[in-house]
Amino acid sequence: MNRLNLLVITTLLLLLAACGEPDKPSIPLNLAVERDDINQIERHIIWGSDINQFNIDGETPLHVAVRQGSYIVVKLLTEKGADINMPDKQGITPVGRAILSGRAQIADYLIKQGAKQDPDDLLDLMVEAGEQDRDVIPLLIKRGANINHQDEQGKTPLIVAVSSGNRVLVKHLIENGADVNLPDNSGQRPLAIALERGDDNIIRLLERNGAQ
Repeated sequence: MNRLNLLVITTLLLLLAACGEPDKPSIPLNLAVERDDINQIERHIIWGSDINQFNIDGETPLHVAVRQGSYIVVKLLTEKGADINMPDKQGITPVGRAILSGRAQIADYLIKQGAKQDPDDLLDLMVEAGEQDRDVIPLLIKRGANINHQDEQGKTPLIVAVSSGNRVLVKHLIENGADVNLPDNSGQRPLAIALERGDDNIIRLLERNGAQ
């Protein structure tokens, strides 16, 4: 065998070795997601790990990635089959967690990928939790949320925000078209609620925007 043939064979053997099975993951999947360790996450995917497994806190890897705001990991997990509608142990879906974490870009991505949750419900979730990210409300409106929708008691998101004294959220809702004079089923308007609470900052904010 001449030297050229030997070199060719050696090269082929090296290429075959390089194409062998990748290393197994060395840390648990949820820990890899916590650390944004793409290499370890990809190893888990290649070796067939359950990408919808819960951690000790009842979160799936997708929930963890959403909470941390890791768009790249969210996209990777979603493309590899993560269940975008699976709730965590608290009953919160990944898109719900994105809303609660103020991750508007991730929420938008998940909705585009088919996340099935009513935009009005997501707006309620945000308001009840007091989340103040200014980009989430216009996103939900764009996706079909009615900023003036009312619950069984006739309470609008604005009334809920006023009742909790969340001035920043009240401001964001008004900026996005919330009706400052729409009453609940008992006839109470946002301004009356703010007056009862003695919340001067919200009273002034409502009055500046035409509340009666």
